[in-house]
Amino acid sequence: MSLKALQGLWRAALPEPVRRAAAPAMRQARRAYVHAAGRRRPEAAKLPIRLVGLFGASHGIGGSARLAARAFEALGVPVETVAVGQGLDWRTAASAGAPALWIFHLNPPELVDALAAMGPRRVRGPRFGYWAWELPKAPGEWLADGRLLDEVWAPSRYAADAFEGVRAPVRVVPHPLLAADYENIAPAPRSAAFQAVALFDFNSSAARKNPEGAVAAFRKAFGEDPACELVIKTQNGSAHPEALARLRRLAGPGVRIVDESWPYDEVKRLLAGADVLISLHRAEGFGLVMAEAMALGTPVLATAYSGNLDFMDETTALLAPSRPVAVDDPQGIYRGQTWAEPDIEAAAEGLRRLRNEPDLGPRLATAARARVTETLSPRAWLASLPKAVQAAAAAQRA
Repeated sequence: MSLKALQGLWRAALPEPVRRAAAPAMRQARRAYVHAAGRRRPEAAKLPIRLVGLFGASHGIGGSARLAARAFEALGVPVETVAVGQGLDWRTAASAGAPALWIFHLNPPELVDALAAMGPRRVRGPRFGYWAWELPKAPGEWLADGRLLDEVWAPSRYAADAFEGVRAPVRVVPHPLLAADYENIAPAPRSAAFQAVALFDFNSSAARKNPEGAVAAFRKAFGEDPACELVIKTQNGSAHPEALARLRRLAGPGVRIVDESWPYDEVKRLLAGADVLISLHRAEGFGLVMAEAMALGTPVLATAYSGNLDFMDETTALLAPSRPVAVDDPQGIYRGQTWAEPDIEAAAEGLRRLRNEPDLGPRLATAARARVTETLSPRAWLASLPKAVQAAAAAQRA
């Protein structure tokens, strides 16, 4: 009997509360099934490139799949895309069978589900997995799942270090940015002479993104000066009402919180119209919003910690020093280990400098845009990929 048929029987035979209680055991059974499957490896250069990801998701790993697809397109490399959903998505099964060079923009839990749905023995050809993680050490289960892949790709050196001990080689592959996506963006209207912006998703942990730090730095820099405004653009706050209510209580005058899902063009307009993006994060696997602000020519004030340091330094951004602290996440998304606590006074001083030194913002913006245009271009991204993938891309483009 197929795994899909067994899944159907499972749903029909047992009530939902029982299925939920048994879910961890079922997950381990899927992992065992996927790990036990054998593999055949056709020659990579002669294979089509098949990109698998959560293309419809709004979080970072979904965005990474979309960026990879667009980078291949910009380079003239045709690729096959396979959109998967969260959980055991049986629609992906039909995509397996024909050999390919597989690139999975899926973290290990989703990777196991996708392979289980496809039938791991039918996923023939080299497998590469793009993983995102934000703390200094990835979960032990993830490290074991590396053996399902020929190579693990991490978006930054910080994230690559977190995968130490993984059962596969690890390669740093930064996110690609297409310069054309950030040109001629009409800035959103502003209501203050000096406008700061912070962006985050509650599903990514408010404690990790640390909008409270942005509020504290803004307050320390400007008090209640009516000429200054901080706009905090969030989403999914309705799913975390206590965290949203706490942030609203802290906000006060001059801080506007917008908890809505926007088309990303509107988000870019907000960034383009700001004097600064504030990211006093406690940890970032990469920091895509910061890179995008730099591409838009918007100065960035950021914590000098984690993935963003791969593409920014003191010549391209204002960096706030930090100290390591134990992880404390009321949402329970992250537990154990350490992350950074940014220096609020230093961040406030950076904000005051941006307002009081008219040449500072433009100087940082020019250097930042040049940096990401050079180091995060599709061509630079392709050069960071394994030789086998570059050869397959060249063969597909020919």
